[in-house]
Amino acid sequence: MLSALNKEGKHITLIQSFFNKDLIGRLRSDDYFCPLCKERLIFKAGNIRIPHFSHRRDSACTTFETEPESLQHLQGKKYLFHFFSNQGLNVSLEYYLPDIKQRADLFVQNQSQSFAIEYQCSPLPKSLLEKRTKGYKSKGIIPIWIIGGKPFQKSQKGVFHLSEFHWSMISERQYIGLNLLSFDSESSRFYLLSNITSISPKIVSATLLSRSITTATLPLKFPYINKNNNHTLWLQHKRKWLQHKVQYGNLVHDHFLKAIYSSGHNPFLLPPLCGLPVQHMECFYSYPLEWQFMIYLECFRKLQVGSRISLKYVNQKVQAWIKEGLIVPRTFPLEQNISWRNAVEKYFSLLTEMEYFSNLGEDLFEMAKQVKTPSSTEEAIHWEETIFNRLNDKSSCNEEMDESCFFFGTAQVPIA
Repeated sequence: MLSALNKEGKHITLIQSFFNKDLIGRLRSDDYFCPLCKERLIFKAGNIRIPHFSHRRDSACTTFETEPESLQHLQGKKYLFHFFSNQGLNVSLEYYLPDIKQRADLFVQNQSQSFAIEYQCSPLPKSLLEKRTKGYKSKGIIPIWIIGGKPFQKSQKGVFHLSEFHWSMISERQYIGLNLLSFDSESSRFYLLSNITSISPKIVSATLLSRSITTATLPLKFPYINKNNNHTLWLQHKRKWLQHKVQYGNLVHDHFLKAIYSSGHNPFLLPPLCGLPVQHMECFYSYPLEWQFMIYLECFRKLQVGSRISLKYVNQKVQAWIKEGLIVPRTFPLEQNISWRNAVEKYFSLLTEMEYFSNLGEDLFEMAKQVKTPSSTEEAIHWEETIFNRLNDKSSCNEEMDESCFFFGTAQVPIA
């Protein structure tokens, strides 16, 4: 904690005391109390930890759920406090909202809106992320979640490894797609991981941008880089994933492999429309090849040209597989409007572009051409590469924009 009440009941913060030894010395001689539970607090200031307040170990206070706070969290709140204050905004530190029993790391107000800034340095359960987000929104407060540190576990040449914590913090914005915003107190830099495209449940391709907090202004802007999706890399990982699945999968317990062999298919000669990268495929933990093959097998393998199928019917099938545990969906606490249904819809949109279906309405599709199965490995590879080359050509035509805005700004209009 960086705020407390002194014995006169005056609210004080430690923002200005981090490097002021004289002030720290004076602070040691006073008594301090929690602004919420009114319990006596311990003032801590040493050579390693920055000055802060802490409850005693036997404290009954349950409001400050994140204690003990890390050095990164304490320093990050300090930097962000100064950043927003220097932009002329009204900023409160560790602001408590009694109606929803939540405390924001920073509470920022401009002329028309209130914002709760949550600086999250450690994993938080999805249920709590969702609850706190809904709590702020119920009061008309806009929540802004910022990851403490860098927005990935490790990276190499545009490929990033995300933890489940990172996935839970993802948001979506126009033009930059799925993204993660973070602030690293050690380097004093904001980071934006944008255009996040899943390669596997833990590996993504994305664009990483950063800028120093010392030169940043509001709204926070990052120079935009138009990123083309690397579908060739995605195809390589798809083949590698399938090879590993066939080599080490368990035919007794692996429903995907059982479905392939029991239906008379060869895992290396599947229709090329199974296992395509589509928008929102991250809404499944299950690999795209798994859920797309099941849709093909159960929903339209036997359809004749001219036959019709509704998206509602397909979604009912997928919902049943989820209940059976055959397919596992992923949820995004900060983006309640994104779900696995979006991925299924985008899959059918892509199949329509590939002329397998024609769209007769919002929910109805008509089979336009028969789905073929390759007869040899060479043919399978040729068909796949043809499709993925087409996907690469399509991604190179994406709209461009000049910069991306965060914090009290809107995304820029695309350049014509």
